[in-house]
Amino acid sequence: MSSGTQSARHRRGVIDRWRRRRRPIATAFDVLLLLITGSAGAVAVAVPAHRWTLMLCLLWPVSLGFALLPRRHAVAQALVVTLVASGVALLAASSEGTTVQVAGLQLVLLTLTVAGMGIFVRHLMDTLRRRTMVAEAVAELGQRALSINEPDDLLGEALRVLVDAAGADYGTALRQLPDGRSVVAAEIGPEPIAPGTILLMAASGSYAHRVMDSGQPFVSADLRRDARISAPELLLGRGVISGLAVPVLGPTSTLGVLALHSRRRRRFTGDEVTAATALAGVVATAWEQAAHRQHISHQATHDSLTGLPNRVLFLDRLEQLLSRRPAGRPDEAGGVAVLLIDLDDFKGVNDGFGHHSGDAVLSATAGRLLGAVRPEDTVARLGGDEFAVLCGRASDEYGAAALARRVQAAVARPITIEGDVIAVTATVGVALASRRPPVAATTDRLLRDADAALYAAKQQGSGLFRLFDERLQAQARRQLDLESALRRGIERQEFLLHYQPVRSVLDGRVLGLEALLRWQHPVRGLILPDEFIPAAERTGLIVPLGRWVLRTACAQAARWQRDHSSSDADPLWIAVNVSPRQLNDPELPATIRAALREYRLAEGSLRLELTETYLLDDGDVGLDALQRLREAGALLVLDDFGTGYSALTHLTRFPIKALKIDRSFVAGLGKNNRDSVVVSAVASLGVQLGLDVIAEGVETAAQMSLLRASACCGVQGYLLDLPSATPALSRLTGSEHAQDARHSSSRPAWR
Repeated sequence: MSSGTQSARHRRGVIDRWRRRRRPIATAFDVLLLLITGSAGAVAVAVPAHRWTLMLCLLWPVSLGFALLPRRHAVAQALVVTLVASGVALLAASSEGTTVQVAGLQLVLLTLTVAGMGIFVRHLMDTLRRRTMVAEAVAELGQRALSINEPDDLLGEALRVLVDAAGADYGTALRQLPDGRSVVAAEIGPEPIAPGTILLMAASGSYAHRVMDSGQPFVSADLRRDARISAPELLLGRGVISGLAVPVLGPTSTLGVLALHSRRRRRFTGDEVTAATALAGVVATAWEQAAHRQHISHQATHDSLTGLPNRVLFLDRLEQLLSRRPAGRPDEAGGVAVLLIDLDDFKGVNDGFGHHSGDAVLSATAGRLLGAVRPEDTVARLGGDEFAVLCGRASDEYGAAALARRVQAAVARPITIEGDVIAVTATVGVALASRRPPVAATTDRLLRDADAALYAAKQQGSGLFRLFDERLQAQARRQLDLESALRRGIERQEFLLHYQPVRSVLDGRVLGLEALLRWQHPVRGLILPDEFIPAAERTGLIVPLGRWVLRTACAQAARWQRDHSSSDADPLWIAVNVSPRQLNDPELPATIRAALREYRLAEGSLRLELTETYLLDDGDVGLDALQRLREAGALLVLDDFGTGYSALTHLTRFPIKALKIDRSFVAGLGKNNRDSVVVSAVASLGVQLGLDVIAEGVETAAQMSLLRASACCGVQGYLLDLPSATPALSRLTGSEHAQDARHSSSRPAWR
């Protein structure tokens, strides 16, 4: 049911209830007065001695009836009772020897006395009725003001109550606009002004502006001659003479005016001013609550920094556009285009100029994007430095490409913030709904397509744009198939672990083993992690998969420790690779504690290998997470050290136990003098810091020979061991090293 229909049903609720209550009272008094009149008249004839007493019994109901009954009922009953009483008085006078003149005078005096009392009681009852009606209306409307969706509907009800209580001709509610003008919110009367009408009044000295400016009630018995205000021509032209106006006060300013107008000269009483003020408070509450709900709704669907629509509103508008497309020929209505826009290296802006400048760049970018599109297009901020544009009439790929170029040109213009000139570029991914049949063009598909195009553009470099095409569509299809197969593989337990030993560089004994995940696909066979780990991280499946890897590796390590325990050697440890998505899992420390406790692993038996990229991106947050993992009992290993974001502070700030020199440096040993220097320097630095240094990717005897001369304590690679589900844990001799080296040249990557 609409709010307008609900309001129409409640509009005269309070007044109608009063009138319904008065009807049974009127009927009861009708019956009572007739019974009293008839009974008293009959008794007066039969008992002459008490005729004057009976006459009083007839006249007292006149005052009560005149006070409580509707005016027409009261006058009729008074006439009936007065006629009967007059007859009784004449009978009494004739029987007692009193002259008719004296009896008539007595009757008149008694009637005037009782009538005066009736009028006085009626005035008190009317006043009480009006006050009660207003109080009940304020209570009821005040409750509804807290939740009503259309405050102007409640405003109409408040005006009707006020007009009925005061007996005015017009009830008017004005609302003040931000520019100072006044608009009619509602009006009740014989010639009401339509809501929404702007009133052209003098900026100062006018009737309404006086109340708005002062915030005080205003009463005038004659608006034509009131020197306090300029003549209100609009009201005078409608025959209005007297007026009452009270302000609708908000928390910090006057929101509007509630007014009563009369076409006859009258002076509005203090009770009427109080009633109008009380109802004005109800109206103020309704307007404030509506504004508050609108503000909350705006916050829920808009970005707080830029004021742009957020992801929720963007998806809703995209859904609406797709639902309006014709089912037969979508191109006739124009293709729906979605542009995902990512600012390049925005982290560098925050780091170099501060987050305040970064926020200013985002706000400026939002304004420039709005200027680059049409008014009917939607620009949204999806989060961070990612924006989106929704175009409902992109003619074809050329039109979408032109829009992407305009967006990039707008973003690329330098921005001056507090004297600093900041220039950013944007990478854009574009998806068109017209490339798909209408049944397949869903919000999820279009966003996925645009995201795939954005990712492909970023792979090619910064400041580019890419349109989702058939090749990307096929790639996206393969990704969907891979994700679906990955979910089924986890459910069917198609994964297994291979292990590659880490050996001592001096004597070849096994120090520990690295657990490497493999997928035993029922059709494609053994799949290496490089192919499915990105999909697992993207979908979040890496978290449950990582927990399985952790528990399985710990169980295997416990068996090896029992079978190969030695009093003269440290227990074998197991190393497990963890991704940033896993490190952000709040349950990971508890999982580690549970696995170590369940399998009774010796202290230091579990190592977690992580990359430098995570340390750089997460900063202090990453430090806290790593401290919790260390407290849970895991040792931390910095994997692929020396690639990408090498920083020596990682070795001192973070609780690192060991580091692994990346295979790219090991591969250059004996061939590139710089790689040899890097390996030697990193190994020496690690020893000085008390870290275990492991060289990975050892494939030749020459590399092994040079590593023996370095400060490395461990080595790992094809020269020594291939990853296997059942690795050899025996000590390797030099001849075995040489034999493995002859078969290592064409082996695939081990991870």
